[in-house]
Amino acid sequence: MLNFRKLKRDYSSNVLKEGKESYDKKMILSAKIAKLDPRSVRFCCKVMGSFDHAYQCEIEIDRIGSSTMDSDCDCSYKYDCQHLAAVLFYLEEHFDALLIAYSKENSIDQEPHIDEKEKENLRKTIKEAESKEKVRRGIKCQKELLEEYVSSSCVLGQSPFFHFEEDPACDPAELAVILMNPFPQAQNNLVYNPEVQLALRLPYRSKPLNIPNVKEFLDAVRYCEPFYIGSKHYFFLLDSFDEESRSILKLILDNAYFVESNDEPNLRIAQFDSEAFGAILAHAHEMAMARKHTRVPKDELETSYAPMSCIYHLSLEEPLRFSPTPCHLNFDLEYLNAVAPKILLSPSIMLGNQQKVELVEARFFACAQPGMIFEKVYYRFPQAIRRKHLRNIHVIREITIPEPLFGTFVENSLPELMHYAEVSNREIIEEFVTLPFVGKLTAACDINYLDGELEASLTFIYDKIKVPAAASQLTIAHITPFVTSQGILARNLTEEQRIIKDLFQGFDLDGQGAVYTAKSDKKIVEFMTEVIPRNQHFVHFNCPQNLLEQFVYDDTQFVLSLKETERIDFYEVDLKVKGHLKGVSFNMLWECLASRRAFIELSRTKPSKKKNSQEGIKSHKILALDLDTLAKTLQLFDEIGISELTDHIERRPLWSLSSLHPEQFEGLPIEFSMSDKLKKIQQQMLGNHSMVPAPIPDLIQAKLRTYQIDGVSWLERLRSMHLNGILADDMGLGKTLQAIIAITQHMENNPNAKTLVVCPTSLVYNWKEELKKFNPKLAALPVDGTPAQRKKLLSSFAKFDVVIISYSLLQKDIEFYKTIMFDYVILDEAQHIKNRSTRNAKSVKMIQAMHRLILTGTPIENSLDELWSLFDFLMPGLLSSYERFVEKYVRTSGQTLSTNMDILRKKVNPFILRRMKKDVLEDLPPISEIIYRCHLSDLQRELYQSYAKTAREELSQLVKKEGFDRIQIHVLATLTRLKQICCHPAIFAKDKPEAGDSIKYDLLLELLQTLIEGKHKTVVFSQYTRMLKIMVHDLEKLGIRFEYLDGSSKNRLDIVKRFNEDEQTSVFLLSLKAGGIGLNLTGADTVIHYDMWWNPAVESQATDRVHRFGQKRSVSACKLITLDTIEEKIMQLQERKKGINQQIISCDEDVIEKLTWEEVLELLQT
Repeated sequence: MLNFRKLKRDYSSNVLKEGKESYDKKMILSAKIAKLDPRSVRFCCKVMGSFDHAYQCEIEIDRIGSSTMDSDCDCSYKYDCQHLAAVLFYLEEHFDALLIAYSKENSIDQEPHIDEKEKENLRKTIKEAESKEKVRRGIKCQKELLEEYVSSSCVLGQSPFFHFEEDPACDPAELAVILMNPFPQAQNNLVYNPEVQLALRLPYRSKPLNIPNVKEFLDAVRYCEPFYIGSKHYFFLLDSFDEESRSILKLILDNAYFVESNDEPNLRIAQFDSEAFGAILAHAHEMAMARKHTRVPKDELETSYAPMSCIYHLSLEEPLRFSPTPCHLNFDLEYLNAVAPKILLSPSIMLGNQQKVELVEARFFACAQPGMIFEKVYYRFPQAIRRKHLRNIHVIREITIPEPLFGTFVENSLPELMHYAEVSNREIIEEFVTLPFVGKLTAACDINYLDGELEASLTFIYDKIKVPAAASQLTIAHITPFVTSQGILARNLTEEQRIIKDLFQGFDLDGQGAVYTAKSDKKIVEFMTEVIPRNQHFVHFNCPQNLLEQFVYDDTQFVLSLKETERIDFYEVDLKVKGHLKGVSFNMLWECLASRRAFIELSRTKPSKKKNSQEGIKSHKILALDLDTLAKTLQLFDEIGISELTDHIERRPLWSLSSLHPEQFEGLPIEFSMSDKLKKIQQQMLGNHSMVPAPIPDLIQAKLRTYQIDGVSWLERLRSMHLNGILADDMGLGKTLQAIIAITQHMENNPNAKTLVVCPTSLVYNWKEELKKFNPKLAALPVDGTPAQRKKLLSSFAKFDVVIISYSLLQKDIEFYKTIMFDYVILDEAQHIKNRSTRNAKSVKMIQAMHRLILTGTPIENSLDELWSLFDFLMPGLLSSYERFVEKYVRTSGQTLSTNMDILRKKVNPFILRRMKKDVLEDLPPISEIIYRCHLSDLQRELYQSYAKTAREELSQLVKKEGFDRIQIHVLATLTRLKQICCHPAIFAKDKPEAGDSIKYDLLLELLQTLIEGKHKTVVFSQYTRMLKIMVHDLEKLGIRFEYLDGSSKNRLDIVKRFNEDEQTSVFLLSLKAGGIGLNLTGADTVIHYDMWWNPAVESQATDRVHRFGQKRSVSACKLITLDTIEEKIMQLQERKKGINQQIISCDEDVIEKLTWEEVLELLQT
């Protein structure tokens, strides 16, 4: 057994200390026995030293005498070092383990130089080592187990994760805030940090509970944790306190800070900055005033000083009181005429009882709602007094106004001062005469430019009096001219400061405040191109030649001449450009307008021929732009379609003149002219000049109303001028008939003309029947069926006058249709192309045609950008590019939007004809709208609330993860499910409907039976075919005769005919999408919308199936709405979204815009 205590005697105490530290820090990287024999043992070790350097250590020990036989370390220490000492500490702990490891790697029996007796001794030694190591490991394991047990039991017993603990009942309390530190008297010192102590009044204690540690108390309230005072614990939440205490405590939680100290006096204190505590006082004052108004008689209200809510002064025995009437600032004027005339301003505070208080006697709180404390009473200032006034008042107290500024003070400053304060002793101004400066304040700005830096100094000019802007440059000679024999002239100091701020924003100012310096090229360019042009009408800028040579100010003039061509649908544009903008890229100028950059570098548009031209301000000519004028000029050119600023002549389509008027060029650098003949053509296009309409063809088998004849004439005018348009008449006014007449008129002069009609699938055969009805001579080909069937039909294409195809099939066969030049292309229900990126929109825009016509009852369903897609089909370019259109009409707001909307209205009005039934059909029976409201059943309510809560949580997570714009499909699915619950649980979560499941459905059945008894015929619309199937089942059970139509129904016209003609058929069940358009249901007099549609225009279209031309009876349109659900919120949302159509085409329809995330959350509220 080695005696390590003896071995350590060879080392000094310092080395042993350092070695022990190395061992404790686990610096022994590796150790092993290199040699073992009966007399000695050799160890090899690696020890980590300084600077992450590892040292090799070897030590050989005499086993019998426990002495060091040999040792070595490759460190620089000459004697036994700390690394060897660390090895001894390690061996003392791990010798047995090393011995066992050695015996496993080396067999003692195979050592030939050791006799048998010594081998036996070694085996015995190793066996003893194994035994001791086993015991040591056992002890170590038990120690570790005990440590783990103690540590884990502590966590398991105390951690809130492993045991449920109900929050204790919170203790009710009232808060008391005690203001402790006295107010400083030096009013100039605005740094005042109020210190407060907190106390609580508890209902079960007769004495207040003083808070010994305010920070711990506030943290306990903030984190809903117990608060301990001695051995007793309390539990306070914000809800523990009454309303007044709670609101004050919230402000304390947000604004209190603490001194880092464990001294008991400091623990009791919370500190605030003056502004934060001022906000607390202002809030307490508001609550106290509200309380006083309800409790104190009116005649006592203005005189009594009542205690404030929760606020005390020094102790709970002295509540801080408040004045119900505000205090006022007062300035006393004193005229001094000792050596030189002066005016002294003496500010003070005037209380409601006319008591005067000196500034040093009060403590101001310069916060958002300024106030002050005087003699333990809090006063508020009038609303006109702001934080900035109180922070500046001490400056006014320190000034006297000399005679040359008497005019400035009396004429300019005193009237402004009286807005904020009372001014006493004003009669002193009668001691002298003052004169206002009635001229225009001008200035001179002297500029130097050297080494890339611009320096400027400013002088103000009052007629003949010149005054340096810099105070350091003033002399007596500058100020005495203001004192004249007629009176003392006023100087406009506030206007001077405004000019300085406008001229030198972002400049550096020298130490004397005399020279403003701009060092960056960007700031210099901004000054020369924006600041100088903006101010040159009243500031004379003296620029050095070396600076002027680098800048040019735009004076470009344009000559724009418009005249007719040999074709009526085009006109000629002749543009001449004189000035620096000639040849400049349109895109570059648009970028300048978008970024408000008022300059361009001419070298970019006119490259230098020099190979090594320098970059930067010093090597470029900078052209300064007038952005306001440039914006108006480019807008006009863009309206016409001019895209390059060069001398050129080009042709433009006639429709680009729709919003062009000579008045638009006034004040612009454009010499504009238009030939007289082109003016007449423009007026004819706008409909201001009447034309002789062609007669209605004899082939038309219909009696037309006056408005229909006008519509046909409007279409003829567009066609004759090669223009295209939108016939946007209200549903039921005969848009199809007017279009058929237009086709017939065109074919009278062009018998081989081909017309393509594109419409929804459900209207393909309806169009065929309408053509047959109104003009049987027109050969119509409805294209339908499989690809092979369609190919066969198209093989006879030449035999037909009109080809009718659906939007979906046009997509598939577009390769055929895009090769044909049609005379007419008519899009019916053109809302199918409202989204410019859909295949529908892209397909129809590939069609070639001489004339294009859109039929729709709702040209703008959701947003203005959809109007762009319609006109991109009709006349590409009329509304500019999509990006420019959105920027101008969708993303703007305020007055700019209003102006732009006027422009848009003028631009599109000539090409949209919109008539409403109420305006043109005086004999059409009225329509009455009735809303039936009901509640959810218990089952519906349970489903609705559960689903809405879950959906709100899931959507919120998706919004955080992916953003609202990327989860639209999830939103739509969620809201649809809620609407389904409102209809009937059976279309949401039940397989079989039962009586009483849906109060709304029960209401429908009762309503139908009442209508049938009254001999009414009713059309019921629903979006959900499953809901319609439930109705079918129950109507059959009740023996009620009905017709049914959804998207899968065949022979639609036969179904409609049976319903209209059969008096015994009382009900028509229709899918809203299948029956909302293209059907004539004038046999009915009642419409029921069973469920809500997002867009009310769709509901109106459906209602107009009944309320249309041919209807003889009054029509009732009924909506069934479930209260406190998404259906009620949809109605409210629709009400807020009015006006888009009306802004452009004077439509009174309600249109719902795309939902925002906030609106979705509102819809999901239960």
